Amino acid sequence: MTEAFAGSFQDFLLANPNARFTDWLADRAEPHWSAATGHVFTKAIGDGTMPEDAYARYLIEDYTFITDLAATLGYLVAKAPSMRSKARLAGFLALLTSEENDYFLRSFEALGVSPATYETAAQGPVTRAFANLLMSSAGQGTYAEGLACLLCAEWCYLTWGLREARKPRPEQFYLAEWIDLHAVEGFESFVNWIREEMDHTGAALPPSEQQKIADLFRQMCILEVAFFDAAWTGTPGAAASKTSGV
Repeated sequence: MTEAFAGSFQDFLLANPNARFTDWLADRAEPHWSAATGHVFTKAIGDGTMPEDAYARYLIEDYTFITDLAATLGYLVAKAPSMRSKARLAGFLALLTSEENDYFLRSFEALGVSPATYETAAQGPVTRAFANLLMSSAGQGTYAEGLACLLCAEWCYLTWGLREARKPRPEQFYLAEWIDLHAVEGFESFVNWIREEMDHTGAALPPSEQQKIADLFRQMCILEVAFFDAAWTGTPGAAASKTSGV
C-alpha cells in the first residue's frame, strides 16, 4: 500500500504542481484510504461471493446510520456558504431518504431480515464511532470539517462502486443495485461536486486548519475500514479496537 504523505498541502503542491487539495487528503490518509476503497468486502459485492450473513450485518448497520447521515447533511445545509451549495446538499438528502430507503426494505426481505430486527437494531461500536465523528464534525465543527468527513464517506463508495461497475453484475439484485446506486451518474456528479467544494474551501484555509481537515479525513478512512471489517468478520469488538488511535 502507498505510504502517507507527511508534509503540508503546500509541500505536496511543490512535488505535484497540478494536484488538488482532495488529492492531498487521500495521500495523507494512506494506507487507510487504499484499504477502505479496496477492501475485500467491496470486491465480494462486485463478484457476487458475498456471504448472506455478512451482507445482512452490513445492511443492518448501514440502516441504523441513515438517520445520522441525514442529520449530518442537515448541518451542512445550514452552514453551506452559498445557495448553490445548500441546494446540492439538500438534493442529496432528498435522495437518501427516498430511493435508498426503498432499497433497504426490499433487500432485508430478500435476506430474511425481519422488520423487528432492523427497526430495533442498535448501532455497533464501529458504526457509532463513525456516526459520532461525522455528526460532531458537521454539527460542532466548521463547514470544511464536516465536508471533509462527508467527502471521505461518499468518495470511498464512489471509488469502489465505479470499479465494480466495470464488471458483470452479480446475480443477487441487492448486490447489483448497491453497485449501481454508487456508480450512477447522479451520485458521481454529487461526489465530484463535494471534491470541488472541498478543493476550493480547503485550499483557502490556513495550514493549521488544513492539517486538522487532513486528520479528520484520515480518521474517517480508519473507521470505514473498521466498518467493512466488522461486517465481513462479524466481530465488531475487534474492529472497534482499530479505531483506538483516532
